[in-house]
Amino acid sequence: ATTPGSPALGAFKSEEEPMTIDGSSSEEGPTTESDGLGRRRLLHDFLRTSKWWTGRNDASAAWDGQCTFSERSVVEDRTMPASGDPSAPPPVPSSSLSPARQSLRKIQSKFGKRELVGAWNSVLRTPRLARRRVAGRSSPASRRRGGDSGGVPTSERESNGGGVTDVLRRFMDQVSDVGHRADMRRMGEEALLEDFGEFRHYLSEKVAYNRVNRAAGKEMVDWPMCLSPSSLTETRRQELSREKLVSKLLFSIQAFTYSCCCEAAEARDLLRDADQAATRSSILSKFGVGEVAFGGDLLVLPDPDPLADGGSRPFEGRLGKLRYLALALMVTTSPVAREVAQLCASFPVPEPDPFDFERDEWSSTRRAPVAYPVLCGHVLTHTAAAMIAVTGRARAEEGMHDVDSVVDDCRNFVQIGLVARVAQVLLARLKPISDDDSLVWEQQVYLIIEQNLLQTPAFLDPEEREWLNFGVATLFALVSTPSKIESKSTSFWTQPSPDDVEKISSEFLQAIESVKPKAIAFLRDLSVVAQILVPNIFCRSSAAILKCNKEGLREDVKCGINETTILKSYMSLFKMENLCTMLDSDLLQQVVQSWYTEAAGKSSSNLLDFPRTFHATTWPVSTPCIDHHNGPGRPNEMPPTCSPLLGNQSLLSKFIEGGGRSASRIFYLPKSYTDLYAELSEMCPDIEQTALCLVCGQVLNAAGKG
Repeated sequence: ATTPGSPALGAFKSEEEPMTIDGSSSEEGPTTESDGLGRRRLLHDFLRTSKWWTGRNDASAAWDGQCTFSERSVVEDRTMPASGDPSAPPPVPSSSLSPARQSLRKIQSKFGKRELVGAWNSVLRTPRLARRRVAGRSSPASRRRGGDSGGVPTSERESNGGGVTDVLRRFMDQVSDVGHRADMRRMGEEALLEDFGEFRHYLSEKVAYNRVNRAAGKEMVDWPMCLSPSSLTETRRQELSREKLVSKLLFSIQAFTYSCCCEAAEARDLLRDADQAATRSSILSKFGVGEVAFGGDLLVLPDPDPLADGGSRPFEGRLGKLRYLALALMVTTSPVAREVAQLCASFPVPEPDPFDFERDEWSSTRRAPVAYPVLCGHVLTHTAAAMIAVTGRARAEEGMHDVDSVVDDCRNFVQIGLVARVAQVLLARLKPISDDDSLVWEQQVYLIIEQNLLQTPAFLDPEEREWLNFGVATLFALVSTPSKIESKSTSFWTQPSPDDVEKISSEFLQAIESVKPKAIAFLRDLSVVAQILVPNIFCRSSAAILKCNKEGLREDVKCGINETTILKSYMSLFKMENLCTMLDSDLLQQVVQSWYTEAAGKSSSNLLDFPRTFHATTWPVSTPCIDHHNGPGRPNEMPPTCSPLLGNQSLLSKFIEGGGRSASRIFYLPKSYTDLYAELSEMCPDIEQTALCLVCGQVLNAAGKG
């Protein structure tokens, strides 16, 4: 099959030198680049060597297809004589056995709820200095499973009780329950039962397996007992309970991501309207922002102060204080960092082991995905979760990972997230809904690009042409799945007519151009999250790239800058490599193809039905509030005195992309309303649902009926 780096795409690449970032080049070369401060890995080398792609680069781990990486260990063949017998031959090395026999000799270590809570107890209670002293005396496996407690005696750990972990679990329960109740009241029970949204797989499974009971008016069987007609073993119950904890952890990360973006959006809106320097200074101080750049688009948080809490609390203000939540999420994610990275990055995994008989026992049980495929989910949350996994592992295993390697891993996940977001929007704009139409569309797209028929403007700015090449290469990678091409020779496909070529070419160009604002918004929001997670992630590049004057504006902003320039600036800030060079990687192409196969439901997975929707418009929504491409007749400007009202992403996108089927949908609320609710909550802290009488001003307990 032709790849984006092959001659089939050569005609789309300008002979002029494309956009070069930090010394990167479109020519083939080493797998590292120099940024003036040492060497850093290119994305291809990251995918080739990083243990974050555990299914490819770590043979000691096995993915269960749902939520767990299990450690593999080889045991002696039971058909061999006991090793204590002097006449017994030596054990057969596993490398000399056939693959089938090796598979039979694999044992997976279980990691259930009890082990996860134990790991949380360890990382939350143990002082970082104590962990640092014993970092070299414990194995990575024991740290992951909570077997090592950082040198703190067992009796001391037990005397501390489960207070810290209990607070953490109550917090995650609160975040999940509040979100569920809010969605239930705003969307209605019937609509919510159709799609609970991402990171609520246990609710989806409970409804799916109790559908018969619900229709008959019988009592619903609670989760996870509803998954099996027979009683669950204790081990299985612990594993499923752990899944629920991981799901709530991911939902909390989603809440953190939204909080960062919501606070940053409000700060940008206020700064745009501020004319006087004193007002701008007050806003910057209120949100904990050091300066702004890129025409007010980028919020730059202050550099860490080593005198403030040892550098671990570098920020103040509404944005800066989210660092506390970030630290809690990082530590909580550390025991399941590999699982979170796999769930959110959706790396390809090997086919299930046919000799894993215990897995085969559960293969008939249909499950809902803990996290949606990345192309069907909220890519910003997925990328933020992967970065939290990287930083959380580094904090838990302090001394084993230097800052440069952490920053390098985070930047590579940002690049993977950008490719996913671009692919998601392109599919939302171009892919037909019908499966039959989709198959014809895929064949036409493949043939037009492979046969070099795409009609593009003759004269394009080199940077514009690079963006066009990147979009074309992304589309080609999506539709170039090897299984589809091998199953049917392309010579038998219907060749597109000249009219089809002209129509598809026009749609391509419009879709690729419309993706650019989405890519900028993705990097803009992620820049805030990245600075909160890694306070010094931009400190080495900001001086050379931002070049802010005393008002926080770049000099060239005063003359006006276009979207391409802003996108290039964000790429420079994250030290991203050349866009087209990025997709020359066969490993990245493999990842993109796997994303599309998984999102389109073409993989042989035994999953319950869930919305396989590609979202062009996702939350957080900033000005313009609603994308005018999707919502005709809807307001595309959010008043500056209002905040977005957002919930279940899938239902919101269905409404927007369906042209507004419900006239009762509320998109934003006045900030005065939310301020009033906050004031009433402080007045009546014991009342969960407050109501206010507009006649006499009395505060009442609504009890769900207000």
